[in-house]
Amino acid sequence: MSQAGVEAAGRDWGLLARTAGFGAAAAFALFYVLLLGFGAPPRAASEVAFPLAALPFSVGLLGWSGVLLSGDAVEDFSGEIGLSKGWTAESGRQAMALLIAFGLGGMVGAAVAGAPYGV
Repeated sequence: MSQAGVEAAGRDWGLLARTAGFGAAAAFALFYVLLLGFGAPPRAASEVAFPLAALPFSVGLLGWSGVLLSGDAVEDFSGEIGLSKGWTAESGRQAMALLIAFGLGGMVGAAVAGAPYGV
């Protein structure tokens, strides 16, 4: 496995922080669109915003473990059959980390949006 990817260049913590911020802003905005725009009660708005933010978190967590366990094999196999030369296990782990960061930020954003209403 080559070290020409993410591990060699170092982590882009700023990208992860921006992604988490976008997730938080999206869930916060969704909560208030449901609350103020559609007239949903705070509990109902929270029951929509939080699970929708948890969805990319859970997909990213499952995907990250899948890439961790079988990423090198998938990378080697796809290179052998000529399917994709651009996909690497390192880029797969980074993509899953971005999903996790977006979902985590979204869950925090939904919790912060619902806190003034006690939900």
